[in-house]
Parts: sequence; C-alpha cells; structure tokens
Amino acid sequence: MDREALERGLARRLLDHVERRTTDLADEVMELPTDVYSEGRHAEEVEALFLDRPLVFALSGALPGPRTYRTVDLCGTPILLTRDADGKVHALVNACRHRGVRVADGAGEALRFTCPFHAWTYGLKGDLLRMPAARAFEGMCKEDKGLVELPVAEGYGLIVGRLRPGPVPDIDAFLGPGLADELAMFDFASWRPHGEPHVHKVQANWKVTLDTFRENYHFDFLHRETLATYAYGGVLTFDPFGLHLRNCSALRSIDGLKDVPEEEWEDVAQHFSYQYALFPNTSLTLDSRHIELWQILPVDARTSEVVHTSYFRPGLSEEELAKATEMAPWICETVVDGEDFWVAGRTEPGVRTGLLDTVVFGRNEPAPQHLHRGFEEVLKAAREKR
Repeated sequence: MDREALERGLARRLLDHVERRTTDLADEVMELPTDVYSEGRHAEEVEALFLDRPLVFALSGALPGPRTYRTVDLCGTPILLTRDADGKVHALVNACRHRGVRVADGAGEALRFTCPFHAWTYGLKGDLLRMPAARAFEGMCKEDKGLVELPVAEGYGLIVGRLRPGPVPDIDAFLGPGLADELAMFDFASWRPHGEPHVHKVQANWKVTLDTFRENYHFDFLHRETLATYAYGGVLTFDPFGLHLRNCSALRSIDGLKDVPEEEWEDVAQHFSYQYALFPNTSLTLDSRHIELWQILPVDARTSEVVHTSYFRPGLSEEELAKATEMAPWICETVVDGEDFWVAGRTEPGVRTGLLDTVVFGRNEPAPQHLHRGFEEVLKAAREKR
C-alpha cells in the first residue's frame, strides 16, 4: 500500500465514524486491578519493560550530520548520542570513566568531549583520547576506559537502543514488517529538532500518563475549550502492529470532504493526525509539517516524566513554520500540562487508597487496552525466565 492509499482509507474510516457517531471498538470492556500502579509492580516494570528491551532514544534528525551529538536522560541513564565522522550513530553512557561525571550537555557539533572535572577527553566513538597527569595512572589499561557503549541501531528515522548491555536492536524486528513499511513512507529521517527537548514532570504513575495519549473519549469533556474546538472527540481509528499501534483522530476540517467525490480529494492527511505508540513508552504525533516525540518514563510508582521534542520537516514555508511554531507552546503548556497531565495527577491518591479495586477501559478505548495487554505479556514472559 502506498501513502496516498493509506491516507484515503483512514480518511474514509474517520468520515464514516463522524457521520455515524461511532469509533473503533475493542471486543469487550477491560478492568485492571489498581495493583498495576503499585510500589511492588514498579521495579518489575522498569526491569522488564525499560532495562531489558529496546527503546526509542531519539529520531534520526537529532543527529543531523557527521560529528554531531545530543544528550538525553532516560530512566536515570544519562546518554550521549553521537554521529561519528562516517555517519554511524553511537550511544554512550554520559559518564566519565574516571569519577562518573557527566561529560556533555545539550546538542551540537563536536570532535571530542572533555570532562569538566579532570579533563579526561573522549572521541565521538567514546574512546579515551587524553588524560592529564597520565603517569599517575600507569598500569591502568587506557583502551578499557572509553565511555561505556550501549547497543544502538538506526533506521526508518528512528534511533533505537538499550539502556543496558545486550544485543544490538534489530529495528525491523522491533517494528515488525507492517509498521516498518509504513514509517518508511513518511521518510522523516532528515526532520530536525525545533527548540530543545524539555521535560514535563507528572504527578502520576507512568502508565496513567501514557494512557492520556491513547484515547480521545475525553476530548469533549477535559478539552472542551481547547482540542475539541478543532478535533472530534470520541472518533478514533485503532490499528495494532504487534505490541505497537496507530491511532488517527479526525480534525473538524474533515467535514469539507463529505460532499467532495473521493477522486477529487487532495492532501487528505491535513484533515487528521497520526498518533503512533511505539512499545512500551513512546508516542509519535505526526502530520505533514512536524512530529511531536513524547517519551514517557517512570520515576517511581507515583510519578513520571515526559521528554518532549518537536521535529520539523525541512523546507517549510514561512507561513507553515509560523503556524507550527505558534501552536507548539499552546499544545505543550495549555493542553498537555494544563489539562492532560493535570488530570493524570488527580489519580493520586485515589488509586492507592485500597478503596478502588479496579480501573476500567471501555470498548471505546481499544488502544490503552492493547498496551496494557502488552505490558502483561512482557511481564509474564520475564517472570517465566527467572
């Protein structure tokens, strides 16, 4: 299937839902015990879902050319991403091998990185290049004291790695054939970050935070004065890709297609938004101008953080750039912080009182159901390996 066929099919599904006031449905209602948000569950999830599996570290555009770098912290692991002179991506633990000090911050171009504490200096591949007072370290194997390298791979515009030593991720296996082929259609490897990544602190369990991205049943209520003014609430497509999934939400401008013969439709993707969930914790919201990357991370059982980065398509017109730039703080501050993450925080302490035995996901919430089944599947497999 090519991109035009994909988008016409999604537009048809969304138009049908809008006209019939329906949405894609799960087979049944799901009830989960509130224990899924417990202290005891937290450590098990971090180990099985985050430390033992490939994760999206960034999009390829975070390293726009040879000799570039970007730092990111995921689940307490400081990571230094680099693209060496040959264009190959490396993921290094951002900690000097002398005393563990962070060697770099932010992003940019570099040939080497120098620890601010004692000036141990490293190359783009993590190799130790220089130590002041080297004689004081005679007998130490310098070749063994490069920055710790983490397994990482790049493909389809994604940089995917592991937070602990292990096999290099196979991105085709990570995505699966259907999703890999679909992401290849968008060709976003050259899209660049717009502004700096920033962290949202959320007073809620990471799964509560994640679930706010995965349904729009709440649009007409929580977002009635914001998102609901230009997007339909309760209208959503759901398509699973293994553990991952795709949702699409209809913008109200899709009404303009109702009386237009399908063969005359043009640029139908401007009337809906793609929302991908890359298991276990990454959300990609994508349109023709930009991508919003949301990396939802556990801090402890009661709190989480979300690393948010915007990527813009190269060659945007001044008008397109101005529109995307204008929308960004409104979405980030008013909608996400002021509404989504505000309401996520209001789950505490309700889910911990012991008075609620379950939380409920309706048939009109198939995406969070799918993700929670995936969490259980991975945790079950991890327990059986012990």
